[in-house]
Amino acid sequence: MKTSVKFILNGTPVEIDFIKEKRLFPHMTVMDYLREHAHLTGTKEGCGIGDCGACTVCLAERDVFGNTVISSVNGCLIMLGMLENKHLITIEGVAKNGKLHPVQQSLVEKRGSQCGFCSPGMVMSAYGHYLNKKPFTRSSIESSLSGNLCRCTGYESIFQALMDIERYERNDENIELPDNSTEELFIEKEGCVYIKPPDLQSLLKYKRWYPQYTLVSGASDLSVKYKTEHPGSVTLIDVSDIDELKGIAIDKDNLTIGANTSIESAKEALSVYYPQVSEYLSTFASLQIRNKASMAGSVAGASPVGDIMPLLLALRARIVLTSDKSSRTIESRDFNTAYRKHIMADDEIIEKFIFRLPSDKQKLFCSKQSKRKDMDISSMTFCISLTIDNGIIGNVSTGFGGMAAVPCASGKIEEFLTGRSFVEETFIKAKSLVRQEFRTISDMRGSAEYRLMVAENLLIKCFNDLK
Repeated sequence: MKTSVKFILNGTPVEIDFIKEKRLFPHMTVMDYLREHAHLTGTKEGCGIGDCGACTVCLAERDVFGNTVISSVNGCLIMLGMLENKHLITIEGVAKNGKLHPVQQSLVEKRGSQCGFCSPGMVMSAYGHYLNKKPFTRSSIESSLSGNLCRCTGYESIFQALMDIERYERNDENIELPDNSTEELFIEKEGCVYIKPPDLQSLLKYKRWYPQYTLVSGASDLSVKYKTEHPGSVTLIDVSDIDELKGIAIDKDNLTIGANTSIESAKEALSVYYPQVSEYLSTFASLQIRNKASMAGSVAGASPVGDIMPLLLALRARIVLTSDKSSRTIESRDFNTAYRKHIMADDEIIEKFIFRLPSDKQKLFCSKQSKRKDMDISSMTFCISLTIDNGIIGNVSTGFGGMAAVPCASGKIEEFLTGRSFVEETFIKAKSLVRQEFRTISDMRGSAEYRLMVAENLLIKCFNDLK
């Protein structure tokens, strides 16, 4: 058991002992550490809650197979204790030996660098794109920069500069990683406790001992809460590096996704079998957040407007809940019990999600409605899975978000559609069931009437998209 973390910062090994370093805490954000303690102020603080991308940094780490993976992440969200065994790259570490990186050089030549406040974050998102050997096309750049806001003018010069990178010869960059430590991290300091168990067995032990402690993986939700509420004490169990919760496995019948798998990795895995998932989950926050936010974190938050649970409902995914005593598998429809409440016992965690592989006749439609395309919470979501066999609808399963106190299915719509002809008239008639099924409310994200009307119209859109 140790009280320090080791990582690499822009090529330089760093070790932080949180007991000796009086001003440093494992739950403080990487952005605060960089600016206030490492004095690397190129990483900017804009919103502080993951909305603007000014704090974007790149993180290199090992995946479950030991390969090095590089992600752009929000420095204002990830916690300092999460840097163990990783290589953190900031804007100060992009240029080498006084020579600008092609991303930087192109932005200079095409005048894509503007006030300097959001530009470092833009560079880091593009740098991560470059390191991952992705093509610089208009659409791919838009995806990579979806979480970066420009406060000065427009984005056109930035797009032109990044597309121009294709003219440079790409060189592989060796991103070193520290030796992989599997020692348990346990820090108790000034009323705060931060535990980082190395494996699932250790996690389940601590979950039984300290059921009231909060589990944290990507911290995309928790860091925002801490930023706004300033808690006097923090008690966390960091599950971000537990490999048993990250795996993705496929057999002849099922796709199994570990609870700690990032939203981005889950999106890529599911999109192989359900191509519609790619566009749907691309509107989940930004790439920086999707790179760290976990599947279980989204589901365990039990938000009535979460984007993940309606998809699980439509695909009739099963959820494996585990404690150090037993494990049980439940239907996703049984998970939420009330507003912000779920079925998990105090000593249980979400271990994995199980999806049935689709048949040739299965179709999926999913849609998220929000005020902005990117970086916005949904007003309502609608997902539906069904089969079409000789023009007849079967195996209907739905998932709605933002229509009730919990994400839920519509039994009335499922029953009505089953066995009917796959024609527009069927879906027009199904519209009337929306108002019978839901008694939604108005709030800042949308009025009740808006949600009901959109849900009705999405039934028609579903038919038009799937026909």
